[in-house]
Amino acid sequence: MPYWISEFMEINYKRQHNESFMVLEVAEASSGYEERMIEENEIPALLKYTKVNLNGVQQYNYCISRKENLEDFVEARDLTLEVFRRLILNIQLAYEEIERYLIDENHIFLSKETVFLEKSNDSFKVSLCYYPHDMGGVQQQFRELIEYFLKLVPNDNRKLAEYIYNAYDLCLKDDFTFDEILDSLQEEQDNETFVEKIDPYAMEGNQESLELHNDYIPQGDSLSEMYDLYDNEKTGKFGNFFDSVKSFLNMRIQFKDDVESSYEDFIVEPDYELEEKTILLTDVKPTGKLVYDGQKQEDDFLVNKDVFRIGTGKNNDAILKERTVSSNHAKIIRDGDDFFISDLNSTNQTYLNNEPLVYKIPRKLKIMDKISFANVNYIFQ
Repeated sequence: MPYWISEFMEINYKRQHNESFMVLEVAEASSGYEERMIEENEIPALLKYTKVNLNGVQQYNYCISRKENLEDFVEARDLTLEVFRRLILNIQLAYEEIERYLIDENHIFLSKETVFLEKSNDSFKVSLCYYPHDMGGVQQQFRELIEYFLKLVPNDNRKLAEYIYNAYDLCLKDDFTFDEILDSLQEEQDNETFVEKIDPYAMEGNQESLELHNDYIPQGDSLSEMYDLYDNEKTGKFGNFFDSVKSFLNMRIQFKDDVESSYEDFIVEPDYELEEKTILLTDVKPTGKLVYDGQKQEDDFLVNKDVFRIGTGKNNDAILKERTVSSNHAKIIRDGDDFFISDLNSTNQTYLNNEPLVYKIPRKLKIMDKISFANVNYIFQ
């Protein structure tokens, strides 16, 4: 069963001799300078691949063992400004490395399915996918990648959405660079750090620091006096300081307006009690259960989310202890009344009733199915 990423492109996955592979077909591919360069050199920024000719069709088998693609990597973790910035930085470093080998950037397949990272909670080492056809420039493909990130931002994280949208706005230029985007994100990160350092609300309980801080933060009409002082001193040695404080004041005023606005919209009449809405039985989603079937110290788990992740990493819903289990090992998807399980390119595989699962291909679960995450066995109920 193929994994389609567009109307014309599909990705297949297979496992051979405990190694995982992503398979792409290439029509009329010819071995030129680039492929000889890749074959003769160890280029860590590129996925290793082998070529197989099957019935006149050229297949490229990319080794993805102990790696996870960008989609799995991001969706298994909390998306933060720091994670976003480090991912872009490592993509930039990968492009700089392949440029030294004169690899055409249009022959890099840049998508959430074809960018891979080491399978580790803290690693950001990126491996790109060489594909011997024109995939479009890096600007075009990276712009689509940023659109994907925008869809992942939680609805309640307006600040992160603004940062990523600003990066997307830069991507709308045909000649944007990674440096421009990284500089923008670094500036946002520095602003966050500055606000955190001088925020008076963070000084609660430290009266001396609060008084010192208030000496530098004018109130009321003195705000305009400070701006006048800023205009006179901006070329002096205190220019940078006034720049930062002015920025902070604007942010604080905006924050104050937002808070007051939110309180004005939330009014509760004291003479009336809030009535809780009765939940219809049709609104109650089914819950599955993973019952441990072994002699070690693993727990049972309720599968009570639409996307339920299993592994040893701390961000999983079912956190297993056995070291043979990968950090992000597998996931169970709830779709209506049904549950589907899929492997996340784990090192020691996931088995359903003793049959190994293929990466990215979901299998429907039934009551009393036996699921093995490596050598850790569960019964689905």
